[in-house]
Amino acid sequence: MHRGKAIFYGIQYNHSGRFTLQIDHGATYSAEGPHAFFTTPGHYYEYGSPPGETRSHNFICSEGPRCQYYIESGLMDTTRDPPLIPVKEPEKFLTTMTEILTLMRQPELIPPRAVLLFEDLLLQLYEFDAGTPHLPIRQEHFFNTLLTKIRNAPTEEWDFQAQAELCCITEIHFRRLFKLLAGLPPQQFLIQQRLQFAVRLLLEKPLMPISAVAEMSRIGNVYYFSRLFKTRYHVSPREFRRSLAGYRH
Repeated sequence: MHRGKAIFYGIQYNHSGRFTLQIDHGATYSAEGPHAFFTTPGHYYEYGSPPGETRSHNFICSEGPRCQYYIESGLMDTTRDPPLIPVKEPEKFLTTMTEILTLMRQPELIPPRAVLLFEDLLLQLYEFDAGTPHLPIRQEHFFNTLLTKIRNAPTEEWDFQAQAELCCITEIHFRRLFKLLAGLPPQQFLIQQRLQFAVRLLLEKPLMPISAVAEMSRIGNVYYFSRLFKTRYHVSPREFRRSLAGYRH
């Protein structure tokens, strides 16, 4: 259970599991699964899982005059009641958060792309709060489970035509529903997850050749891998690794 006063403005995101939230010792709010809420400096927050349970929680904090602009524009509604915002595209939301955190590991000043992605998170929450279409419960469960499996095993061979058959829908309809929930078509989502797997390899295995990282990530030859990596993270794999080496030393 987390307890304490917030120092920064933040986006707190519960990706899975049950949790409760209490602000300034007021009412207690409960939710399960993908929900987000804002934290504001000076306010006391108490949130966490019921005893004996676990959950997946992620957060990103910020400060400065830009945050006041977000509040005044309505993108960051810190007075929302109830404070919990259902996240209807959880994989897309989590992917955006993960990309921001990856960019923030670089030792230089905050990359402009990280700021843009933070604003994208706020926009996603704003649109979720306004109400967006969602899938029937059975299909939503199927796709959420599939997305979690892909995230946990991105280097496996994924047959999306077979997945469409398991869901008892056509492949065209499968791709449309997949994009509705994940924010990307199936193959692009898979490549995105493989790139994130490559980032973990670069972080955890600093001596592994870039060609081996490309091979283990199941993206293709090293030139194609490097091009995809730079398109997504705006630095090459070698530059990313060098920036980490400078940060560690």
